[in-house]
Amino acid sequence: MTTKRIPNIWIIDDDPMSSFMLKRLAELGELADIITIFNHARGALDYIEEHKKDYNQLPDVILLDIYMPVVNGWDFLNRYRELRPLLEKDVRIILVSSSDHPRDLNQAKTYEEVKAYVTKPVSLERLKELLLVNA
Repeated sequence: MTTKRIPNIWIIDDDPMSSFMLKRLAELGELADIITIFNHARGALDYIEEHKKDYNQLPDVILLDIYMPVVNGWDFLNRYRELRPLLEKDVRIILVSSSDHPRDLNQAKTYEEVKAYVTKPVSLERLKELLLVNA
């Protein structure tokens, strides 16, 4: 049986170890064709703005950390919400955080763009479940 693959996944996380682990799990599970890591949310937003009309350059799924310096996950989501109507593709966003604080969980629910919230560390089975549901 062939596993369905996501064409393009982005990981936005300032922690290199977290990014590496998520990328490695996605590679081991053969879950994606392209996996791109952004160490800063600002770079990802700049890329989205620059390629908003280019379907193939936009991700299908973003795995987004919440707590990052300068532009955090909430800032990213607020700017993404403004950009979303201009995008050529509907992007699923999954929050991946070390926080399980109810405040964060509740805030995540206020963004329709956020399809799931998962706490670190993420297992391969959980990542498969998150990525392949409604893919």
